[in-house]
Amino acid sequence: MFRKCPVCQSRSVRRSAIHKSDTPAQRRLHSPYRCNDCDERFWVLSKTAYYGIGIIGAVMAAGAIGWSVGIVRDGLRGEPERAARDTIRFATAAKLAENNDPAAAHELARMYAQGDAVPQNAAEGRKWLERAAQHGNGEAQYELGMALKEGRGVVQDYERAVKWLQTAAESGHGPAQFELGMVYRTGTGVPANNGKAYTWLNLAAAQGIAGAAPARDAVLKLLSPADIIEAQAVARRLSETN
Repeated sequence: MFRKCPVCQSRSVRRSAIHKSDTPAQRRLHSPYRCNDCDERFWVLSKTAYYGIGIIGAVMAAGAIGWSVGIVRDGLRGEPERAARDTIRFATAAKLAENNDPAAAHELARMYAQGDAVPQNAAEGRKWLERAAQHGNGEAQYELGMALKEGRGVVQDYERAVKWLQTAAESGHGPAQFELGMVYRTGTGVPANNGKAYTWLNLAAAQGIAGAAPARDAVLKLLSPADIIEAQAVARRLSETN
C-alpha cells in the first residue's frame, strides 16, 4: 500500500515511532509515518483498520443477503397460505350468494370484477352485481345504476339506470341520492324536474355527500315557495323512513 506525505506529496516516507504525546485514538487505528524529504510526521490508517473495515463490510453484505433470502423464503412460504385463505373466502362468499345473501353476492361481484381470489371475469361480476341489487344490496343497486347510466361494461340504458338509482336512493344510499338528484336536474333519461332534484340533493347534502349542498342550493333558486315546501316535506318523509 503506497504512502505519501500530505504536505509535499513525496512518496519517500518511513514508519515513525510512537510518541508518548500521541492520543489513544490516533494509536488505535492509525500508524505514524514521517516524510524523508520534508520531515513531516503524519498518520495513516493501519492495516488492522483496513482489515477491520473489510470484515465489517463482509458481515454487512452477508447480513443483507441473508435478510433478502429470508424475505423471499417467507414470501414463498406465505403464498400457499394466502391461496388457501382466498379459496376459503371465495367458497364462503359463493355459498352464501347462492343462498341469496345480498352482501355475499356483492362481495362475489367485486371478486370477479377485480380478479380477487378468483380469475377476473367481467361477465360473472355483472351477473352477481345484478343479483345483489335484486336482493336489496344498496351499494350494488348504486353501482349497477351508475354502470347503466355511463354504459360501463353494459349497454347504456337510462331507464334502467334511473330505476336502480331510485331504488338505492330510497333505501338511504347517499351517493345514489346525489346522482338521482343530478339526473332530475339535468333531465338525463327522465324529464327534468327541479322539485325532485331538490328533494334528492337535499337528502344527499344531509349525509355530507360532496357537491350535494351547492347543487341543492342552485336548484332551490328555481323553485316557487310552494314547490320548496312540498319538496322539503317529501325529503323529510323519506329521511324519517330511512
